[in-house]
Amino acid sequence: MIESSSFANHYHYSHKLSIITFLCRFVKQQAMAEVGLAAFSSIVSEGSKSLFKPIIRQISYVFKHQSYIDGLKDQVKQLGYRRETVQQPVNHARLQGDEIYEGVIDWLNKVDEFISEGVAKSIIDDEDRAKKSCFKGLCPNLISRYQLSKQAAKAAEAAASLVGKGNFSSVSYRPAPKSTEYMPVKDYEDFDSRTKVFQDVLDALKDDSFKIIGVYGMGGVGKTTLVKQVRKQVMEDKLFDKVVMAEVTQTPDHHKIQDKLAFDLGMEFDLNENEFQRASRLCQRLKQEKRLLIILDNIWTKLEFDKVGIPYDREDDRSRRTIILTSRSRDLLCNDMNSQKNFWIDALSKDEALQLFEKIVGDSKKTYDFQPTADEIVEKCGGLPVALRTVASALKNKSLTIWKDALNQLRSSNLREIRGMDAYVYSSIKLSYDFLESDEAKSLFLLCTLFGEGNPVEDASLLRYGMGLGLFKNVHTLEDARNRVDALIDNLKASCLLLDGDTEDEVKMHDIIHDVAVSIATEKLMFNIPNVTDLKEEIENIIQKGAIAISSPYEDIQELPERLECPQLKLFLLLAKGIAPVSMQISDLFFEGTEELKVLSLTRIPFSSLPSSFGRLINLQTLCLDGCGLEDIAIVGQLKKLEILSLRDSEIKQLPLEIGQLTRLLLLDLSNCSSLMVIAPNVISKFSRLEELYMGDSFSQWDKVEGGSNASLAELKGLSKLTTLEIQVRDAQILLQDLVFVELSRYRICIGEVWDIWPVDSETSRLMKLHGLENVSSLLENYGMKMLLKETEDINLYELKGVQNVVHELDDGEGFPRLKHLRVESCSEILHIVGSVGRVHCTVFPLLESLFLSYLNNLETICGSQLTEDQSFSNLRIIGVQSCHKLKHLFSFSMAKNLLRLQKDPTGRNQQLLWDSTKSLLMMILLQRYDFLGWRNYVLSRWVT
Repeated sequence: MIESSSFANHYHYSHKLSIITFLCRFVKQQAMAEVGLAAFSSIVSEGSKSLFKPIIRQISYVFKHQSYIDGLKDQVKQLGYRRETVQQPVNHARLQGDEIYEGVIDWLNKVDEFISEGVAKSIIDDEDRAKKSCFKGLCPNLISRYQLSKQAAKAAEAAASLVGKGNFSSVSYRPAPKSTEYMPVKDYEDFDSRTKVFQDVLDALKDDSFKIIGVYGMGGVGKTTLVKQVRKQVMEDKLFDKVVMAEVTQTPDHHKIQDKLAFDLGMEFDLNENEFQRASRLCQRLKQEKRLLIILDNIWTKLEFDKVGIPYDREDDRSRRTIILTSRSRDLLCNDMNSQKNFWIDALSKDEALQLFEKIVGDSKKTYDFQPTADEIVEKCGGLPVALRTVASALKNKSLTIWKDALNQLRSSNLREIRGMDAYVYSSIKLSYDFLESDEAKSLFLLCTLFGEGNPVEDASLLRYGMGLGLFKNVHTLEDARNRVDALIDNLKASCLLLDGDTEDEVKMHDIIHDVAVSIATEKLMFNIPNVTDLKEEIENIIQKGAIAISSPYEDIQELPERLECPQLKLFLLLAKGIAPVSMQISDLFFEGTEELKVLSLTRIPFSSLPSSFGRLINLQTLCLDGCGLEDIAIVGQLKKLEILSLRDSEIKQLPLEIGQLTRLLLLDLSNCSSLMVIAPNVISKFSRLEELYMGDSFSQWDKVEGGSNASLAELKGLSKLTTLEIQVRDAQILLQDLVFVELSRYRICIGEVWDIWPVDSETSRLMKLHGLENVSSLLENYGMKMLLKETEDINLYELKGVQNVVHELDDGEGFPRLKHLRVESCSEILHIVGSVGRVHCTVFPLLESLFLSYLNNLETICGSQLTEDQSFSNLRIIGVQSCHKLKHLFSFSMAKNLLRLQKDPTGRNQQLLWDSTKSLLMMILLQRYDFLGWRNYVLSRWVT
């Protein structure tokens, strides 16, 4: 028995030894194998090579596995480099509001998936497994090597293919402007007199024989409103593929007309293009449209189509190009513009006029006592909608006594003739002006005339000029003044004397209202000089009249007077239109005799230094030198009463020590001064009264400590009255712990390298951007920044490191109670927007309206915690998600009840995610759509099931 056992042990030992010996010899031959493979390949014939090549490749997977792994790593590295070269222009384009080509987005998504989640990552992660040996380390794991090498070779080929496909000549395009053709037309009334003309114009547009159609009538009769309604209707009826529209005005500005037509077409001009180049490009672009309607509104003189770039002749029968012109003169349309069909818009009939008037003043005034007075007031308005609206708005909610007094003023008014305007129309609009309850509103209204006909008027300009002129009574701060301006603008809009502008922060004026306003302003010695041939002569003539305000929107100034010599002058504006002159000289004596000047605005004047007489403006309170090519502004320091100084868009390179003498300064605007590299130390700290400081996309070379060669952030600590701040700090490490802005009501603060203007809501006043920070935790240790984050309404997080949970880490888990807009992009370490475990007991994002998440490679959840408050996310309207590959769903089922205000994905790119992965969102949409049918409970129960 013992002998048998010994024999068995000896046999097993010998057998193992034989196997081990064989494997060891096999391993020793590996090095020789690769040489053998090469030698074998060299001695076989070419025909044999093709036969043995697959076999050689299969064998190489075992013996050359490391080269395959290294080859894959190299390809992944090259792919990462190519991704970076594509991602950077994509990021920049998105910040500019451009659209990214779908092919680019698809390529980036495939690259992200390949690098972070695909086969390549698993192969590289499994590299150690292939290095492990079997048989207690005596033999390499040949099967693992073979499998891994084969996978690596295939993955390397896929990576190389992706690298080749990532060579994009362009990644983005500028989207066409949102169409306004379908928007309801404000103030359009469907009266019988308008319906007939409206239908006649539509019928004429269907007739290909009419190339130019005219619509004429007296000022304020409703020509613009009618053609806007026509624009809306032809697009709804698909009569034309494209409609473009521009206003011409009394003094046609070809650049302005070209810009508006180009905007409607979605095209842009280069800054260095002259008028003829622009016209050529615009013409070619317009010719690309097969069915095109061009509306040119408010023509006063003959307009040369070719100078603007409007094609007239049709190249072939397939194209359909029609032009609508509106004017106050039929002769102009027929004789000068060669219109083939003209339609006259008459004043409203008596019944229609009374109906419009009563609609505005309200049904409460339809009484026996008011009716006779109302009838006569309507008659005095001449049936013009613009006059009826202004008078009715002025008399709304007023007593019968005031109505009768207004009628008496209309009867006894000194009737004034204005070209193209009935005298009674002037009187009715003048009445609305007289009925303004405050002198401040009247002054602001007349101030709007100085910007020229058809030009938008920015609220900020009204604030700055109004403050300089001292228009606002009992106003002691800029914040008070801004509130007053907003209130006055609302008052003027309610009186129908001002209109909404194209953006939230500007207003416009109807051309007939503007005519009346200019007439009133001229009586008060306020002059707006249209574009004239000899500006010098025109200014000299106005000076003789004792002007208190002069403004001129210039295109090409050849010469200015040597001296203004206007002792009463309070305001002087020289505003650029079109392309500014290359160079222009202003006499050193120019400002002599203007010591009472309070407001001076010189826009885009290409002079390097200010005239020596500039120091005489000792009473100047508002100075705007926007867009000027200035190098030396030291003389500005002599203007000791200056309260508002704007140098935005200028080319200054330094803010000299002399500017520190402006100790009464309330507002300093250095926005977009990209050349500004030096601010003398201890200059900013001297502005102890400063309330608003604008330095966006401008100076950012802050010294780390005081006493250096440049300004430091420590100087801001002395600005205790600061309420508005726009600033960029490139290095978060220089932020001071005790730099706390408790009183800020408006701010735009960028911590990081890139200021780029980010999309914001017009009503949002508190914005922060964190860009490219390596260690966010150190920033969060700064008490001042932490407090600002809590108050912020709009946050943009870009390329941050050191953050995994947005709410818990950036807001101490308090849920950002004031945040309205959140954009998070290219932050690779973020895992969650809200929590990941447990319950969140506070309300999270109760005011959030929009949420944009893009290129967050590791984002797992938006809301990973169970929320206990129903108000969380309850105001969310818009959500956009792009390239967040680990995000499997947007919200949990339990969150659906909070998302009833959700409207859309604005990019249109997330429909697959919304459909495939987010049933709660789909359920919410169904609930909204079918609730009126009583299906809410049914749909909910079906989804629960």
